[in-house]
Amino acid sequence: MGQLLVGTSGWSYREWEGPFYSSSSERKLARYAEIFPTAEINSTFYAYPSRGLVWGWVKNTPDDFVFAAKLPRLITHDKMLEVSDGAHMDLKSFLDVMQPLNAAGKLGCLLIQLPPSFDYRPQTLQQFFEFLPDSFEFAVEFRNLSWLRDETWDLLREHSVAYTNVDEPLLPPTVHLTTDFAYIRWHGRGQRPWFNYRYKPQELEPWVPKVEKMARSTKKTFGFFNNHFHGFAVENGLQILEMLGRLTPAQREARKKIDEFMRKGPAAQQTITEFEGGPERKALKDMLTLLVDRGRLRRAEKIPDGEVEILFSSARKVEARVKRYVVNIDAKQRSIAHDCDDWGKRIPQKLFCKHVARVLLTLPESLGSKLLEDVIHQKALWEFRYLSS
Repeated sequence: MGQLLVGTSGWSYREWEGPFYSSSSERKLARYAEIFPTAEINSTFYAYPSRGLVWGWVKNTPDDFVFAAKLPRLITHDKMLEVSDGAHMDLKSFLDVMQPLNAAGKLGCLLIQLPPSFDYRPQTLQQFFEFLPDSFEFAVEFRNLSWLRDETWDLLREHSVAYTNVDEPLLPPTVHLTTDFAYIRWHGRGQRPWFNYRYKPQELEPWVPKVEKMARSTKKTFGFFNNHFHGFAVENGLQILEMLGRLTPAQREARKKIDEFMRKGPAAQQTITEFEGGPERKALKDMLTLLVDRGRLRRAEKIPDGEVEILFSSARKVEARVKRYVVNIDAKQRSIAHDCDDWGKRIPQKLFCKHVARVLLTLPESLGSKLLEDVIHQKALWEFRYLSS
């Protein structure tokens, strides 16, 4: 049996205070590392970490703790791995920053997460893979069905890059092993967004034989739950470890605490299905009609879920992609920046296009409604900007 490392994508979430963390002042990474042996770093996707932060990850975790980390979106989403645009040089800069973690033996893998719009382009992938150094391990996550073919598995094996096995709405949960370690990401099965989802035990059970097979067939298996809302990721991560018979005494105590919290609070029932219907969603659409005509709103609702990607969302900032377009909402600075032609025409009247409307519809109702209320009531203070390519 190879080593099995199960954890979550990120560890510093306010919503975990209660089910997992005792208070807001608790040192979250230190507490997290007492329960899980691995964590996937999300923040590297949005910006290069400082060298001090990387050293902090080294020093504030046990000797046997292992991280995975996402490549910056500059490489995967902005430059789309294109060597002609210098993506390989950006990779080198990122690896230089992450080297202390790697040298300490605490960097298990770097994740190349591609956007849904990145369809089958083997030459682009081949050229980028040529610059992957042997001193780091890599996994690639596709979000486009066109990659699921034998030629892809051959390309990954040639460069010793792991295929990221996923549980999500876009790709089937099939298992493919292309190197001597395995990589799994459980995103959730919701739609707006995927990862606001609480897995039921019967939904995790089919993964048990798959994980066992991966652990038998490789030297190491990484598994990360990305459904971080309301502490669902830590709950589901401990659940599957229990199903696998791998729960430690410390994990058993953490699981008991989560179970008690979930039984008491409304968070246990607040899954994505509640956000998709009911009076809250109707109220959100009613508010949107003050900023977008009904024709554009109907077209917004027809945009497939697979063409909408929420890259980051919080009460202060939302970063998203709709098809090939970018939508950035900054609630603190009260600005919305977008790059489609229709948006440029509607800026003088401060009205939404279908892409901006679709992003608001994709967010959880509580966040979407809060942003819309401020735009509607403080419209004069909001700046609508056109992002030129």
